[in-house]
Amino acid sequence: MTGRRTAAVACSVVAMSVALPGAVGTAVANPQVGSCTKSYTLYDKAGLSFDPAAVAIFDVIDTNHNGLICFKPYPNGDHAGHAGNLVDDKAGPH
Repeated sequence: MTGRRTAAVACSVVAMSVALPGAVGTAVANPQVGSCTKSYTLYDKAGLSFDPAAVAIFDVIDTNHNGLICFKPYPNGDHAGHAGNLVDDKAGPH
């Protein structure tokens, strides 16, 4: 009976070690630099020419200075002269 128990424990340890790396990988919620979460779209300064207010503050938002930011249009149109929300492409979940 001891041999069966040892085999069962060994099987459980192997199963956990195989499953654990996948679980750890899915726990990371932050997007990679150069990407945006699903609700935002990646833009460079030229691509935001439809929103002059966004172009004006682009360099302030682009804190990692890679020339890319994430933009999400406001659902109800322009608000106070801005067409949407801007975040740097290295920002956390939005």
